[in-house]
This record gives sequence, C-alpha cells and structure tokens, in this order.
Amino acid sequence: MDKVADTFKMVYTPFHGTGYKLIPEALKRLGMKHVICVPEQMVIDGNFPTVKSPNPENPEGFYLAVEIAKKEGADFILGSDPDADRVGLMVNTGNGEFKVLTGNQAGVLLLDYLIGAMKRTGKLPANPVALKTIVTTEMARKVAEVNGLKCFDTFTGFKFLAQKKDQLEASGEGNVIMSYEESYGYMLGSFVRDKDAVTAAVAMTEMAAYYAGQGMTLYDALLALYKKYGYYSEKTMNLVMPGLDGLKKMAELMANLREKPPVEIAGVAVKEQKDYKDGSVVSVADGSKSTMELSGSNVLRYEMADGTSLIVRPSGTEPKVKVYILANGETKEEAEAKVTKYAAWAESLKG
Repeated sequence: MDKVADTFKMVYTPFHGTGYKLIPEALKRLGMKHVICVPEQMVIDGNFPTVKSPNPENPEGFYLAVEIAKKEGADFILGSDPDADRVGLMVNTGNGEFKVLTGNQAGVLLLDYLIGAMKRTGKLPANPVALKTIVTTEMARKVAEVNGLKCFDTFTGFKFLAQKKDQLEASGEGNVIMSYEESYGYMLGSFVRDKDAVTAAVAMTEMAAYYAGQGMTLYDALLALYKKYGYYSEKTMNLVMPGLDGLKKMAELMANLREKPPVEIAGVAVKEQKDYKDGSVVSVADGSKSTMELSGSNVLRYEMADGTSLIVRPSGTEPKVKVYILANGETKEEAEAKVTKYAAWAESLKG
C-alpha cells in the first residue's frame, strides 16, 4: 500500500459542505499522501456558489475537480454531498475523459472489493450478508451470491437497511458487511446506523488505490466485473405529474396497474407480478400465488421473461412516479437495448 500511496493521486471536493474537515483527515490517516482538494469548494457556503447543484449524482458539479484531475494526472475523483452522508465518484475512462459512476456501479465495485479484501486478510465473518434496497441493481445480488454471501432486499431508506442489519445480527442469522442503495448511500461496518460519506470515502479510496497498484483505474475494474458477473444496466425514469390533479393521476396509475396487472410489457411476457403493498407474488403462466418477505409499501414490481425487473413507485415527497428499470444481458449492448425498450413503456404510463 505504501508504494501505491507515493504515486496515487486523487481529487476530493466537499461541494461547500461539511465533509471538508473529516474526509481529508480520514484519508490522510489511511495513508494517502496526495489528496488534492478543490480549493474553491472547501469553503463552507450554503449558497453553493460554484455549482448549479451540490448533488454528487450530477456530473456538472464536478467540473472544477475534473480540471484539477486532468492537470495533476489523477484518475480518481471523490465528492461528498453537503451534509456528508453520500459520496459520488468520477473515474478516468482511459482516454483522459472522466465519467461519473452511478451509485449502482460504485456499490457493486465496493462490495466485490470488500469481499476480496476480507477474504485476503481472513476477516470475512461467518454467514456474511450484503443488503440493498429493492430498487438497487440486481448485480449486487449476483456479486454476493457468486462469492458465497446472502443478499437481502429492503424498502428504500437506511432506516430499513439498519433495521434489517440489526435483526440479522441480533438473531445470529447473518453478519452484514455492507448495505447500500442506488442513490449514492453506503453503510459500512457498525459505527453508524445510516448512510455515511466518511466511512464510504475511506473504503472507496482504499479500493481505488488497490486497483491502481494493479495498474487499473476503477473504470477498468468495473469492465472486469461486467466480464465476470455479466452486464447490467439500470435507469430511473421520473414521471412528473404536477398540478392539482397530480396526486390523483399518481393514484390512478397505481390503481390501474393493480386492477389490470400487465401480462406483457413492451412485447415481452411478464413472468411474475409482485405487489409490495400486501407482499403478493402472482406467477403469470399458471396464476399461482405466493408471498414475499417484504410488504407494507405502495410499490409494484414486474419480473420479465428476459430477466429485467421493472419497479413502479410513487415518490413520497414529490408529485412524480418513479419507474426503475433493472436490466442485464450477455453484452453491454443487449443490456442497454432492454433499458431503452422499457424506458419507452415507462413514458407511456404518463398517459
């Protein structure tokens, strides 16, 4: 690690927020010698003067960090959101261009890395478990199961992830090594029962340095994981329904799907119709019913014959219905073609 630390360079930005104090210090203690902070964004300022949006999910906010990374020859950029509970990563794709990793991708990289690091050091606990939310990539389940971990889903939000972790560990059923959701939140170890950017920043940086020691960027590492576990592609569609009748339209959309459950979507057969409200699962081919572990949330899910999962979920805070498309395929093109096809269906739901 020390040899890597001499040459490994990274850029960090707190986006004018609270990460500016703890994260550079934590990285220094990890042994990182070249953590280049974006000076303009190290200034605490609730007006966020240098960015349109201080959300690490938006690539635009990283423009200052990218300039510095190109100038300094760094391959790895890490940004924490203003209250330092989420982190976003940008990586060099090998041609000097920087690409934002999605929360799904960063989480899969980290899960695979943690499992490997724990196995190498003999620290993988008995009955190891990974947790994710129902709308987070199914690639995480694949990574977990191929490596002998169990993977459980929870509803969206860290209160559910923390609750599941507590329940598994209290009952002796499993030891959770990582929990995450697609919107850039990670819960590692047992220090914090919530998403936390400081522990995530340390783990992500350690991972980036580990791959750098093998002559790989995180982008190279991601492509290697796709080769190993298969190609996965995800998209979240926001069907905005503003105005006075927005809430009514949202309710109608869910009611219609429940009254007339689709048996095919975009020309592909629906294999299973799942309703997280009552936990019911209907197998379309023979109409047989079963139940799943989770219930009590107004969310519908369709497992498609081509391996895609489609999830329809009204937002609790904004007038919109979110449709999550979780696809996979033999090739990148195949996975992305599925996403495009189902995105057109999602658009049609707006009516």
